[in-house]
Amino acid sequence: MSITNVSSVSELDIILSKSTDKLSVIDFHATWCGPCHAIAPTYEALSKQYKGVNFLKCDVDVGKDVASRYAISAMPTFVFLKGAQKVDQVRGANRAALEDALRRHSASSSSGLSLEKNTVNHATGKVTNLDPQVKVFLALVGVYLLFWYLG
Repeated sequence: MSITNVSSVSELDIILSKSTDKLSVIDFHATWCGPCHAIAPTYEALSKQYKGVNFLKCDVDVGKDVASRYAISAMPTFVFLKGAQKVDQVRGANRAALEDALRRHSASSSSGLSLEKNTVNHATGKVTNLDPQVKVFLALVGVYLLFWYLG
């Protein structure tokens, strides 16, 4: 997914209003910031890896009202949002922390244990579209019950 530049609160609000249940990450940076330039290739690579996440960039000198909304005082700062709600923040060019926060928050937005993604066929009672992790879990429970019954 491409990275969207945001320069005003109104621009950001439009983007967030279209992604109420989606994770968005804003990279607050500055053109004069060395660490911002150092982490930029990582942020771009992550935007290609996590296709279900909105990746945004905001130059703090251009989007002062956006930076002010999130009280940005250091660059780079990565703000994580679910809809318009702030859920996390990573300060500094810390690649491991950025990747960890992305992994945690993108996983919680698409949890395999949620039945929202699963479809129940009410005619047959079968559940379809199960996440592979749920299938493995159910198979292990089945094997355990089989050995318990036979033992």
